[in-house]
Amino acid sequence: MQPHEYQTLYEFETFYWWYQGIHGMLLDALRSLEIGPEARFLDAGCGTGQNLVNVKQHVTADVYGFDFSIHAATFWDKRGLETVCVASINEIPFPAETFDVVMSVDVLECGAVDEETAYGQLWSALKPGGHLVLVVPAYDWLLNPEHHDAVGAVRRYTRPRLAALVGKRPVKVLRITHLFASVFPLVATYRIIDRWVPRRSDGPPRSDLEALHPAVNRLLFGVVNAERKVLRHWDMPFGSSIMAVVRKEET
Repeated sequence: MQPHEYQTLYEFETFYWWYQGIHGMLLDALRSLEIGPEARFLDAGCGTGQNLVNVKQHVTADVYGFDFSIHAATFWDKRGLETVCVASINEIPFPAETFDVVMSVDVLECGAVDEETAYGQLWSALKPGGHLVLVVPAYDWLLNPEHHDAVGAVRRYTRPRLAALVGKRPVKVLRITHLFASVFPLVATYRIIDRWVPRRSDGPPRSDLEALHPAVNRLLFGVVNAERKVLRHWDMPFGSSIMAVVRKEET
């Protein structure tokens, strides 16, 4: 990810509708697993750390994280995070069978990631019976050259592709669902139009994150938050992201 994007991430994670939505969906997924307050949690590819803050406040205080970028690390003190380090998901720096829950959000699609190696590392870090929560972007046709260059992404997924990946290790698949179905027509239209509208040619690539009018931001969050309530009971058949929740089987 481009260094300047971490500042954007740090700022937007606390108010932008998409981040508010995904954070709530992730907390719901973790709560559905009935994780106890003593559970040990890892965020693999934690970025600037807002997910770790959320989990520490609402699920378990025993949280750990890492990110590949030293630029992400500059924000960890600002979030009050201590049990974090710079490392690669291709070579997780923790002993095998350390964590009760491992989460990785929008990491497997990155060009620096070997998805099969990384998934094996995530699986290995889990205790037998532990849970893995993965979130990846959906549909290759939503690739946007400048946005994806800015965030370092080179691939997107379908449900069968994600299911095939998690099936390479002994797991029980608890659910695989799309996310953001409620705003998918809007997101898809924006991405398609943006692909054909020329952007500035000077400077490094930038993501398509831009501040919205507060009323628009509230409206979009309200729509996504309504979907969040539905997701507690049903899976979504389409959407701009995909979430898999699996349990590591005894070996």
